[in-house]
Amino acid sequence: MKTKYILIVSLFLSVNFYAQDIHFINQDITKTILNPSYAGKNEQSLMTGIVYRDQWSELGKIYKTYTLAGEILLPNQSRQAGNLGVGLWIDRDNAGYVRLGTNQVGLSIAYHAKLNDQNIFAGGIYGGVLNQHLSQDNMRWDSQYNGIYYDASLSSNETFSAQSITKPDVGAGISYHFSNRKQKGEGISIQTGFAMYHLNKPDLSYTSSGTDKLHTRNVFHLSSIVDISRTIISLNPSVLYMQQGKSTELSLSFKSIFDITKSQMKGGNIQKIWAGFHYRNKDAIIAEIGIQSYNVAFSFAYDWTISSLKGKGIGAFELGLKYQYQLFKMSSNRLL
Repeated sequence: MKTKYILIVSLFLSVNFYAQDIHFINQDITKTILNPSYAGKNEQSLMTGIVYRDQWSELGKIYKTYTLAGEILLPNQSRQAGNLGVGLWIDRDNAGYVRLGTNQVGLSIAYHAKLNDQNIFAGGIYGGVLNQHLSQDNMRWDSQYNGIYYDASLSSNETFSAQSITKPDVGAGISYHFSNRKQKGEGISIQTGFAMYHLNKPDLSYTSSGTDKLHTRNVFHLSSIVDISRTIISLNPSVLYMQQGKSTELSLSFKSIFDITKSQMKGGNIQKIWAGFHYRNKDAIIAEIGIQSYNVAFSFAYDWTISSLKGKGIGAFELGLKYQYQLFKMSSNRLL
């Protein structure tokens, strides 16, 4: 039992002193977490969605993450000018027996400058509020072991100046997008961008004796959609690299998208189906499937852990639900 509680405290400390942002497999709904300049880049002018992630079930279903996002691309009277995109996202993450909770609310504003019918350059900023809180109820420290067993009456010798911290949070990003894809046609699109989150490095220390500044998160992202000529298949490879403090993450993804609307098949209410795999370097292999019916899309992903933590129940699953609607008439070029 002592080893278990030491492990729990160690996990808590690792989160506290080397904090990393939450991340999802579903990048369609959570793309403004990757780059604020992506706000508004969707197939329709309005997008709303929710993602739920549950991981490490063997430890008692204590690691859960939720995000709710909404984006809108505003019209412009001139076909030669760009468009303004606005995105709002709300995240909640619960981690560990100490119930370390993180709540984030962010507003992204992006301007998509139309260079020509095929090339778009975008820049975006975001501002928001970051809240982190914990509970001391389940904390157990070495000083509370009397040599034989854990004794809750013993002092932990630890002092917390606060159990809830709220700080402002800002960041920015740029991106480039090329697309010669036409509606129900063939072509290719490429999207790439670089962003920096937590530029103000908010201090999330729970003690008055030190600081625990959240490291700036640097994000590089590259994604493409390639339509296979005279087929209903499109290929969607992508690369994601993130660096935050001493932590880095490299993810490679490859999905196949089947556009039923291009075929003579009678797919009923189904417009698209996709399936693919993701590889998070030295951490996990993830399978993803999804389906789109008119304006609604649903996705499911499952992580198989391949790191030193691998074992029964040490995995994760993720659910995503997205709704899109064309509110405004846009220019003829597609953003995606």
